[in-house]
Amino acid sequence: MQRYKHVAVIGIDGMGNFNRHTETPCMDRIFAHSASTYHAMSMDPTISAENWGGMLLGAEPAVHGLTNGYISCHAYRNKNLPSLFSRIRKAYPNSYLASVVNWEPINIGIVENGIGVDKRTADNDILVTDEIIDCVNNKPLFLFVQLDEVDGAGHHFGYGTEGHLKKITEIDALVGRIYDEYVNQGIAEDTLFICISDHGGNNHGHGGWSEGEKYVFFAAAGRGVSDGKIGFAVTKDISAVVLYALGIEIPAYNPAGFTSQVPDGFFENFNGLYNMPEIIQPPVQKFTPAFDFEEGIYDLFGDRLKLCMFFDNSLEDETGKCTVSHCGNVKFYSNGVMGDAAEFGATGSLIVDNLVISRNFSLAFWLLADSDLPGRICVLGNKSLENEHYQEKGFDIILRNHSVMVQLGCGDDDTDSVTSFGADGFRGWIHIAVSFDYANKYLKTFVNFGPAHIDSAERRFFEGVSKGGKFIIGDDSGTGYNKNRGLIFRMDDLLCIDGVLDDSDIDKLRKYYS
Repeated sequence: MQRYKHVAVIGIDGMGNFNRHTETPCMDRIFAHSASTYHAMSMDPTISAENWGGMLLGAEPAVHGLTNGYISCHAYRNKNLPSLFSRIRKAYPNSYLASVVNWEPINIGIVENGIGVDKRTADNDILVTDEIIDCVNNKPLFLFVQLDEVDGAGHHFGYGTEGHLKKITEIDALVGRIYDEYVNQGIAEDTLFICISDHGGNNHGHGGWSEGEKYVFFAAAGRGVSDGKIGFAVTKDISAVVLYALGIEIPAYNPAGFTSQVPDGFFENFNGLYNMPEIIQPPVQKFTPAFDFEEGIYDLFGDRLKLCMFFDNSLEDETGKCTVSHCGNVKFYSNGVMGDAAEFGATGSLIVDNLVISRNFSLAFWLLADSDLPGRICVLGNKSLENEHYQEKGFDIILRNHSVMVQLGCGDDDTDSVTSFGADGFRGWIHIAVSFDYANKYLKTFVNFGPAHIDSAERRFFEGVSKGGKFIIGDDSGTGYNKNRGLIFRMDDLLCIDGVLDDSDIDKLRKYYS
């Protein structure tokens, strides 16, 4: 039985439940007599792809396997776990369905192509809302919306700060505008109108399991919705709620697949059973030792350290020697190797200036990316990858599916050093260390503190490696290679060390991180 003629899900990225701490007159009006909670659960990790994917697929992140980097450049094709849009399309072949988002990877990597969904995106939430209003004119059976600027404000100002709360109030007005368009179209009485967030945040990042990260607002208004508090609920439960509202059979609970359920207290006269998890385990939190702490990084390498960036809600160079500036928006996540990590690539990169190094120097860092990359990612460097003829001096460190490649350019030629991760590629965080040895004319690369891979190179290729004391983190020197290709990865603990690393240096790093 189709209980509603229309369903709208309005997702506010990064709001968590911080809306309870600021003025939200529109949401207060819309959900004055509704089913709601400020303590629905995000899923671990508290990151966008994992939770928007969970909502639209009805499954845990460990099952659907989607990440920010993956959905940025891979179309969704898993027929064993179809999206909510696909399930609705099968039940209502001629219906109008729309997905309107600010963060385009949702439409690329979660909503299937070729199933007749009107997929739209725009550069800011006001323009996104204009597109939404146009879609509502078509009286959609199902409308999914993602507004992104609240999350951007959280990363920039800090979650729960004045700047973040102010942005929630601004976005509240857009939610009111969307709802009022349903009223103007005369379909509000037949609509289940839902508002939810994917995650909150802590300081300038998210991804962990703090109070501010894991709890989210979840509310619904419409005929037959209970007037009271929703029971235990998880972000993935959006799928079951929408299917129930549209009279589509909810798939059986399957720990290896669909696990979305209708929460208690959501609909009047609904007697569903919710399979409560035995226990929700918070992820283990690791903290970065202070730069000058005993047995900390400075204690290990002393004045050999020329750059040290922990990315703990900060882009500060701990040595105080370098200047770091933004290019785009670099985001922080609290599930780094130690403390937090930063996300680079399509959304943002960094320019490091005033780096003073000798011709013999080393770089060490942690990387997290998807093992199934659509192409190579430029991790950092000071030369362009867009120049087909390599008419530029410098270097780039490049991540590929099964290897890391160091590319050196001398102005009229280039040479590569490739270190393999093995046939299975990589999973999770990997540690990379690269030494540039001008004196002995070789490149030395360590992966996960293992034996070094060594390649020799003519000295002419080393001549421009340290040019100008400037390089880019998160892209090539033109800051357009990753950006133009939608490539995303995360980095933790970037070190630039004077001199070449030997086995004893690598052993120091291994012990420090273990």
